[in-house]
Amino acid sequence: MPDTNKHDHPDQISRQQGVVRPPQPGGPALAKLLDEWMQGDETEQRETFEVLRRSLDEDRPDGYKLFS
Repeated sequence: MPDTNKHDHPDQISRQQGVVRPPQPGGPALAKLLDEWMQGDETEQRETFEVLRRSLDEDRPDGYKLFS
């Protein structure tokens, strides 16, 4: 008869197979990371947007540009 107990505890299955999952970050850690991302360098963000804008429009016909 097959062992059905191994499916009751997914964490035990993962460890048995050698898969290790890092702990999930909590709310305060995620909020801090989001704040850091939002406080990025404004000059870098503008330069990045210009590159993105040009690359999105470069192969589009004149009447179909996303950014004019």
